[in-house]
Amino acid sequence: MNIFYNLFFPFWTLLNFITTVYCLYEACLACACFFKRKPLPEATKNHRFAAVIAARNEEAVIENLIESLQMQDYPPELIDIVVVADNCDDDTALVAEKAGAIVYKRFNKVEIGKCYVLKFAFEKIFEEHDVYDAVCVFDADNVVKRDFFHEMNKALCAGYHVAQGYRDMKNPTDTWVSGGHSIFYWAENRFYNASRSFLGLSATINGTGFMVTTDLIKKQGWELNTLTEDLEFTMQCVLNGERIGYVPEAIVYDEQPITMQQSVRQRIRWTNGYMQCFIKFCPAYIRKIVKKPNWVLCDMFMFLAYFPAVVIGLMSLLFYFVMAIMRVIDPGGLSINILILLGVAVVSFWVMAVGAILLEKKKSKKLLKAVLTYPIFNFTWIVIYFSCFFKRSGEWKPIEHIRSISIKDMDTDKAKS
Repeated sequence: MNIFYNLFFPFWTLLNFITTVYCLYEACLACACFFKRKPLPEATKNHRFAAVIAARNEEAVIENLIESLQMQDYPPELIDIVVVADNCDDDTALVAEKAGAIVYKRFNKVEIGKCYVLKFAFEKIFEEHDVYDAVCVFDADNVVKRDFFHEMNKALCAGYHVAQGYRDMKNPTDTWVSGGHSIFYWAENRFYNASRSFLGLSATINGTGFMVTTDLIKKQGWELNTLTEDLEFTMQCVLNGERIGYVPEAIVYDEQPITMQQSVRQRIRWTNGYMQCFIKFCPAYIRKIVKKPNWVLCDMFMFLAYFPAVVIGLMSLLFYFVMAIMRVIDPGGLSINILILLGVAVVSFWVMAVGAILLEKKKSKKLLKAVLTYPIFNFTWIVIYFSCFFKRSGEWKPIEHIRSISIKDMDTDKAKS
């Protein structure tokens, strides 16, 4: 028995130590969310923007996004709306053209995914109409608050080459699944991006509602090929010395999955993309940190190491079960410890959910179901992690968007709240 103890216990202790250090680091940085960041100064000039939209069979929602972009509190002659109708077999292109957008049609059944669509859009812009200072990227199901470009212009004048806006939700109260996704993003806004912004660290790109200068795209290129082009671009930027700004005043409303099937499919893509990025960037980050360490670089590496940290934590739990079953440690308290661990996890998720809702001022009785089921939403990540760990998928699958919600609808809901 001493042989098993000497074999398992030190390794289990090491796994626990790594997990604890990682969790403490993230928890300490998250505490900065209670402090207000210094607001961006007023813009010294108005820059010219292209609003770029990747759309695949989005005829039901694309018009609402274009309408919200045309209602911006910013000189309309300085914003062009560019839609790429990607492999569409509906009337997305026709609807977008009638609404006033510049439309490019793309048909490519080999290179499928948002990263390729955006590369196509940028190449078209640089070839045919290279007049923009920056582009802002949106998903077709979004609607955008009126002062989005006004706020992003401030970030551009303040010297940011890349900036992420605030990702809010169109349908947080539809189902407990859409509520879980909403809480997830509100928590990321508050506990990650807001905290890092206050501390002078880098935010992360969240897939939509972000700004990047055309000069940076030309300099860095848009050679992205993972399932999570937003994370891949984030890693490239920070590795190249860029610090991504966070502009919570620039708000974009996004539609969330309403069924668990849609949610799992989306999160499987995220997790596979996360693993792709870890494999792709981990060696480069380690080399650069060893050569010339700085806090921004180290913090982004910690963000990149999130998935391995979760795996290590699950391995620690598995080793605990094995040691108890083999009686390397006293198995008498196994059931009690499992209940305590589950209880701590459930309470932690509830605290995170309530904290995100209150701090982000999303108070609504209709969110109660999402709060109560938020631990279930998070426990499903474990199944997704194991699934992706043993079975990789490189396939990108779009999620159908059918909710026609306009910016006027969002303004009405906010006024009622």
